[in-house]
Amino acid sequence: MRKRLILIAVIMTCVVSSLADTAGDEKDKQQKRLEASLSYESLSPNDVYGSWRNVFLSYYISPHRKTTLFVQMGAFSRKTGSALLGVAGAYKDWADRFYTYTALAAGTNSAYLPQFRFDNDFNVKFGSKKNIVGTLGITYINYHDVHANLILSFGCTAYLERWISTYRIFRNRSDPGNITSYSHLVDVAYGQDGRQMTNVTLSFGRQAYLATYLARPEQVNQNSIYLVIRHRRWLRKGLGIIGDLSYFKLDEGYEKFGFTFGIFKEFSP
Repeated sequence: MRKRLILIAVIMTCVVSSLADTAGDEKDKQQKRLEASLSYESLSPNDVYGSWRNVFLSYYISPHRKTTLFVQMGAFSRKTGSALLGVAGAYKDWADRFYTYTALAAGTNSAYLPQFRFDNDFNVKFGSKKNIVGTLGITYINYHDVHANLILSFGCTAYLERWISTYRIFRNRSDPGNITSYSHLVDVAYGQDGRQMTNVTLSFGRQAYLATYLARPEQVNQNSIYLVIRHRRWLRKGLGIIGDLSYFKLDEGYEKFGFTFGIFKEFSP
């Protein structure tokens, strides 16, 4: 499975890169960025869930002025076992007011990672300054057991000088059972590339699915809330640190406190 993950990431990068090469963009000098981060999360009740540890490595490259490709690898350690996740995708400007985000992910056999995940966002810019962006998203997740999720989302982002504000609503359909639930995301960011960027994200809603592990499957419908504060700071040109503090609560489930620390390096031509 590990070789399969690496192969998927390499294939997806090559495919997306080939598509970018045929898109007719004018080639520019390549921009590259490498990021590495460590995360630790403590759960309560700890004797049941333990603590979670994650390592993530990301690589971004812009072969064209309007295209950015990325590959990510993550290693996860939990009480239920360790697992790996591979991701490959692209950001692509197709027109002056239209761009997309696409990603494919695959995880090793575990209770908490997807076997396969596909994400695609369609983004349209509005206004004379093109600083208002409407987003329509679709996500499909297939897990290693019988569960699968189809998520449709709609949102809006406003870019106001150094402020960035986002709202997004998600409609999740979980199978088996065809169970529907909704969640919301609010994000506010302030800063400037090359100096520092801070953002606060609040996500809340319901997690609904059919608990097929019970002798008589029952519908689970729980409220959840997630809050995270992220900070990215450039120490000097092309080099900086990243970090976050997070809190998650699942009703009738668990509470989770976490932090992340990482470093990034930008390679400019």
